[in-house]
Amino acid sequence: MKCVALALALAGPALAAPAADSVPTLPQYGTPPTAMYSGYLDAKGTSAHPGCAATEAECKLHYWFAAAKNNPETAPVVLWLNGGPGSSSILGMLQEQGPLIINATGGLMVNPYSWINMANLVVLESPTGVGYSYCSTQIAGGVCKNTDKLTAASARAAMVDFFGAKFPELAKNEFFISGESYGGVYVPTLSKEILDNAPPGAINFKGVSVGDPCTDNTAQKDSMDMLWYGHKNGFVPEQEYDLLWNQCSMRSPAVLSKGRWAWGQNQPAANKAELVEQFRAAHSLDAQRARHHKLHGVEMSPACTLAYRKFLASSSKGFSQGWINAYINNLSLYGASALVSFDLPGSMNYATKTYMQRPDVQAALHVDSGPSRSWPDVKQGFDYTSDYDACNGDVAPGAWSMIDFYRDIAPRLDTTLVMNGDTDPCVSYEGTRVAMTRVGFAEVDGGSYRPWFYNHTAASYVELHSKTGVWGPDLSLSATGIQMGGSIVNYEHGLAFQTVHGAGHMVPQFRPQASLHQIAKVLLKQDFAPLLPTNATLANMTDAEYDTALDKWTLAAKAAPYTDPFLI
Repeated sequence: MKCVALALALAGPALAAPAADSVPTLPQYGTPPTAMYSGYLDAKGTSAHPGCAATEAECKLHYWFAAAKNNPETAPVVLWLNGGPGSSSILGMLQEQGPLIINATGGLMVNPYSWINMANLVVLESPTGVGYSYCSTQIAGGVCKNTDKLTAASARAAMVDFFGAKFPELAKNEFFISGESYGGVYVPTLSKEILDNAPPGAINFKGVSVGDPCTDNTAQKDSMDMLWYGHKNGFVPEQEYDLLWNQCSMRSPAVLSKGRWAWGQNQPAANKAELVEQFRAAHSLDAQRARHHKLHGVEMSPACTLAYRKFLASSSKGFSQGWINAYINNLSLYGASALVSFDLPGSMNYATKTYMQRPDVQAALHVDSGPSRSWPDVKQGFDYTSDYDACNGDVAPGAWSMIDFYRDIAPRLDTTLVMNGDTDPCVSYEGTRVAMTRVGFAEVDGGSYRPWFYNHTAASYVELHSKTGVWGPDLSLSATGIQMGGSIVNYEHGLAFQTVHGAGHMVPQFRPQASLHQIAKVLLKQDFAPLLPTNATLANMTDAEYDTALDKWTLAAKAAPYTDPFLI
């Protein structure tokens, strides 16, 4: 505890942060590892650059800030955004890369691989109506209404307030945005908002890192289909897949909610139960028969029915998240089967919800002044309309996808990293990889698909005994040393696509050491791996020259500076 006290004493004078937002202690833990602040940011914006809807008199986004372990006054600032839409970014703070995460008993434990090893970390509950963020309509008993465009504008206004009013001493620090899932929409759209509409000099914006992201409907269509995914991973035999996919025209797509996401007591016609029903209907035999008849003009054969039922039986009902008897983890193919519901005791989500709804936690985080006492869902409801061509089942003709946003933002940033866990059934890497090729930037000569490595170190007994089963499943008492972290390809304008080997949908949760290595590389602007010899050189080598070059390259890629940007 003396070390913690010393760290706080050193960090305290460096941050002229708002005293009213200070979090000196957290229930079930005590003094945080580093200085913490939590409160509300103004997302209303200005008349020239508005944030939330003009009809809202007040818009407040809840933030939670954890200072960097070292030199917080000069360390980069990283904003983290979870997706949904409707997911709270506190899931990132308490289940992924925050300094304290939910442990196996529902309390808090230190995360040795937290991003505060490298940066000041701030999470934002975005948009309004998520978690403890709110709008004036919600105060009056109504529902905050959000869109992709309003969400980006509101978050930009909030971050201008963060650097301008709350933490002006950090405005000069380099700023990065990271997120995952539907955060694949939030991150690039907020990036463009900041680049286009933040006051000059208000935010020192340098780069983005996006994981397992909603990116482009067309590029990701097949890879987000569970029948396609099941066949790729050995759950559907070749002959049955050919019958189902090519002859029966069957599909098992993710539900894109017709571009609208809504639930709650004030949303009787569009709630979470309806989303579940949409998923059931989209995967029912009736839906499959209707699709077949529409495409072929004839009834579906009994052979199609039989093959589809075999697929459901072999794949945990099409990798279902909602089936109570599911036996495959929809978020991590090789991970332990785990409950994901916030309402089912035993899940990490249930423990997080229980913790966040405690009155003493709400008081500690200074959210007890807001209108909501429930978390992560607001009692009144949630209403969100997608604007863009990404995870949107009702996209308007001509709407931009994130491919268009990357074309716009990457040349204006130092670093744009798009990554994907390679065992994620929810957003499989193949579609994300295709989307990055369609951005249209030239591949760097020598920067083609190649492995990157990191140093897998030993975890402590306390870590392993305290943690939940779904966090850090690769951690071990024994260090395994330099390991393949995945693959990476580099494009012009600082754009890169990367896979994370063995990671599911939430990379920081499933591969915490590799995730810390990743964010360190992004923030330090270091290469993940050396370039290969140029294409011309590779093509013209003799076999003996190639074998020598490959040995040399691999040894270099597994050594400093590529594998040790810092010491874990």
